Amino acid sequence: MSASVNLKAKIVRIRIEEDDGLFLATSPDLKGLLAAEKTLDALQREIPKSIVALYAACGVKVVATMIEDGNDWVAVPVDVARQALEVQSAT
Repeated sequence: MSASVNLKAKIVRIRIEEDDGLFLATSPDLKGLLAAEKTLDALQREIPKSIVALYAACGVKVVATMIEDGNDWVAVPVDVARQALEVQSAT
């Protein structure tokens, strides 16, 4: 059985602050997440990369996508996403 079979999608709340000309992103939900960029646009592109990298460090492959409000993201295990796509394709 795959380790990610029991995993579910997880909400990753993001806090964005500006400090000394850099925009910083941290998360109370994903320990160790820290992204820093010079612009908000660049930071928004970096956040999903950071989420994916932190999960990968724990041996879990995820895809990360922004929730509509713009400050929260969802990390979906690849196996869960694949299964959902297969179900959609079958209907």
